[in-house]
Amino acid sequence: MEGDLHNLQPSIGEVNGDRSNFRYSQFTKTFDQYGQCQSAVDFKQRQFQPREEIRGVIARTYFYMQDKYNINLSDAQSKLMTAWDNTYPPDEWECERNKQIERIQGNDNRFITEKCN
Repeated sequence: MEGDLHNLQPSIGEVNGDRSNFRYSQFTKTFDQYGQCQSAVDFKQRQFQPREEIRGVIARTYFYMQDKYNINLSDAQSKLMTAWDNTYPPDEWECERNKQIERIQGNDNRFITEKCN
C-alpha cells in the first residue's frame, strides 16, 4: 500500500511534515505559513487545508485508497472529498500520470480514468 504509485505524490517536506496525519479541511483564506505555498495547518484543531490546485488530486487518491485497500473515510471527510473531486477535475497532467502509473504498476486509478475519458 505505501509503495502504491497512485498513493505517492511529490510534496514540500516542511508542509508534509506539518500536515502529519491531520484531517483535511477548509478553514481559512489567509495563507502565510509557507510563503507562496497556499496551504495552511491548524495545529490546535489538527486540520490541514491544501492549496486549491491539489484538492481534486487528494480526493481521487483517497477514493482510490478506500476502494483498493478498504481505508475508511469519515462521513465528513467523504463529503469533503466528493466536493473536491467535483470542484477540481483532473488536469491533463493528472490524466497522463495515471496512464504512466498504469503502464508501470499494471492498474489505473479508476477515479481519475472515469473523469479523463
